[in-house]
Amino acid sequence: MDFFDTLVRFETALWNTVERELVDDRQVGLGTLTALRVLHRHDGRGRVQDLSRELSLTIGAASKLADRLERDGLALRRPHPTDRRSSLVSLTESGETARTAGEGVLAHALDEVLGTDEDVAVAASALKRLQARLDARS
Repeated sequence: MDFFDTLVRFETALWNTVERELVDDRQVGLGTLTALRVLHRHDGRGRVQDLSRELSLTIGAASKLADRLERDGLALRRPHPTDRRSSLVSLTESGETARTAGEGVLAHALDEVLGTDEDVAVAASALKRLQARLDARS
């Protein structure tokens, strides 16, 4: 239980620290930035299902997130060319600008808090292995 408690406290504190940095720099919030990063990785072919899977959201929550991104001018939905039940979500120019600026603040905040020492690399490797175990259960 100590590991769980420590991990959750650390994640929450890190999220809040990065969120403050983004807000202080007048960037989008961390939740929005994370969604923009997912869509960027999909290079114009992202779907609500991708947001759902990669952000661990329900389809309904991911759909509302896509709606908010579109409402805010950060993303654009268009019909999927081969699947009538799906749509593609891509970043607009404003979305790409917000992603780039936000990632700069994110990188700086992470460097300030975490640094680039060996402990971070070891922790990241361990968390990836633990994530793979967790994913294998579902």
